[in-house]
Amino acid sequence: MKFVIKHRLFISIVLFTLFFFLFFLYMDLREIMFLLHRDYKNNYIGGLFIHSWFFLIPMLVFFILTIVFTAFYMKKKKGMNKWITFSLTLFYELVFTFVYSLYALAPGFCFFPKAYAISISIDKVKEVEVFVEDTSYTSLYYDNDYNEVTLLFVGNAQNAKGVFHNIKDDLDTSKRNLLIMDYPMFGYNYGTLNEETIYKEVDQYMSFLIEQEGYSYKEIRICGFSIGTGVATYCASKYKDVESLILFAPYYTFSDAMNHLVNVFHGPLLGCVRFKFPSHSNALNITCPTIIYYSDGDKIIPMESTLKLISCFKDCKAILVPNVSHNKVFYNKDLALSLLH
Repeated sequence: MKFVIKHRLFISIVLFTLFFFLFFLYMDLREIMFLLHRDYKNNYIGGLFIHSWFFLIPMLVFFILTIVFTAFYMKKKKGMNKWITFSLTLFYELVFTFVYSLYALAPGFCFFPKAYAISISIDKVKEVEVFVEDTSYTSLYYDNDYNEVTLLFVGNAQNAKGVFHNIKDDLDTSKRNLLIMDYPMFGYNYGTLNEETIYKEVDQYMSFLIEQEGYSYKEIRICGFSIGTGVATYCASKYKDVESLILFAPYYTFSDAMNHLVNVFHGPLLGCVRFKFPSHSNALNITCPTIIYYSDGDKIIPMESTLKLISCFKDCKAILVPNVSHNKVFYNKDLALSLLH
């Protein structure tokens, strides 16, 4: 009890920041990147925090609390207790700011979502709409009445429209249709950007291909690039009878990829990796033929992570694309062949 009385302001600060943390997690801000890339007219939170101001909120809280603490507490105290309390408060606020920012900003850092006009003037490319819990999701579908189709899950900051523009000259040579899924918060999609919603969206597009378009599983090829490889391995592990799986620059686990960029996600901090995408465990359940493209020059997904993943597959062909950057693992000479042939 004496400790509580002595350090009541520190305890108050801890409780306040915990409340702050839980409040914003509950709100989830309709995902952070609404604040950075969306039209705020229909977003009530966006009216409060404009553009990148949200990045400053944890630090703003830290500075305000530090000033209040210094002005109204330390001035009245003497001896070591005030320095112990000050050190505890400072340490807590720094850890809180770091952990909270890692977790809360994950959708933005991992996906870089952005609204865009999805309509496209490429022949036989149309919009396809599915619903997840009454929320509409729209993606683009190249439908030329072929008997086979590829379902593609793109990397961060990519979208269906952009990929179609990159491969539009190859569509004339295509021998199969192509559906490119846009994630929540891309294009017209206003759903929540989290792993659960992405998986549900995948299931809806698989249902669309099977039930509405009439494909058999053996006529569906699954492809993924970068962060989309985690989504692709989920799809191939759940729908085991698909024709094949092709991965461009995949990772063993998503935390593996994150640690390559910022090597802090170990022990309790693994909980800050909001998107799990356990490709390694999914790979153990994948039975279809798999092709993996990777590079020794990839600075985003380390080659070591990809090689660990390769060892998890039962039937896998690994193709090294030597000394190219991360994006060029995807945009290589075999891309059209993988997606369209």
